[in-house]
Amino acid sequence: MTTDEAITTQPTTDTALLSSSSSLHDFLTGLASGVADALGGVSCAVATRRGPRVAATFGGSDRVAAALEDIQYITQDGPTLRAVQTGEPVCVEYLPVDLRWPELTLRGTADGVAAVLATPIPGELASIGAVTVYAQRPDRLDDATRARVAELAARHAGALQVAVRMFEYAAHAEHLRVALTSRYVIDQALGVLMSRHSCNARTAFEILRRRSQRDNVRLRKIAAEIIVTTTGEPPLPPAAGA
Repeated sequence: MTTDEAITTQPTTDTALLSSSSSLHDFLTGLASGVADALGGVSCAVATRRGPRVAATFGGSDRVAAALEDIQYITQDGPTLRAVQTGEPVCVEYLPVDLRWPELTLRGTADGVAAVLATPIPGELASIGAVTVYAQRPDRLDDATRARVAELAARHAGALQVAVRMFEYAAHAEHLRVALTSRYVIDQALGVLMSRHSCNARTAFEILRRRSQRDNVRLRKIAAEIIVTTTGEPPLPPAAGA
């Protein structure tokens, strides 16, 4: 495949990956595997920032990349996080003697990693993530490879922005759905308590709240138990369009 063909087919590849991914982690893992395949003979990770400073979600092409990314998130420092935060490439030319990140050096050396390159993924105002390459030979990360990684990082930037927005929207929608369902169940329980105690909604809610505090159980669970005990059936789901 020529370079022009690769560039032409890349949006289709990213779109297919996006449509087949069930989470942002899955999408990042797919991107990392694609970059690793494009470079050949390396491990790769793709991370994205989820806040103003810290990259919080990543995917690795293999066990080695995933483990080394995990260490950086535990210690809250490392080449990937530095690249995301500063917007500048971070290179570890020979990992066994690098003293900046001892935990990363120890684990990476044990896994046979000799060199690391973290390249920021450009966004509109700041970097939106990073592509990090873990190589077993120091000379593997030569100038040509660094240029190639920068090209791949830029090429995937648009798809990554879409993925982050899409999965954040999906998470927000799920949060709203759960909140709506909880509110609906609680409202049903309040109706039961109002009938049982001949009280208004405020008093019924106070009864529910006190029982929740006494038993150290969430309001929704207490509400569901009241409905099941009273009707013998689980709470009704919210009506469509409610």
